Amino acid sequence: MITEKQYIKLILSLGCIVTGEDNPVPHHPKCFNNGYGKVSDFLAIPLSMRLHTMQDDAIHNNRSLFEDRYGREVDLIARTVQAVASKIRRK
Repeated sequence: MITEKQYIKLILSLGCIVTGEDNPVPHHPKCFNNGYGKVSDFLAIPLSMRLHTMQDDAIHNNRSLFEDRYGREVDLIARTVQAVASKIRRK
């Protein structure tokens, strides 16, 4: 069984799920809790700092613009899980 802390480390090793950039940060989607509180680390998405908070279209600055350009949070969670599964299979 993997812990949340281990999962975060694993997803961050993937790079940004959108751009592939190194050194992403974990984004905790708000789509499962109506924007209140932090969701489980198992639902986190690795995003570059630019796409997390730094650009006009960053998820924390303009979620609708971010999702129009890069995909819905729920779809990015699915891509993250698929990438983790693929990485684990290769080991």
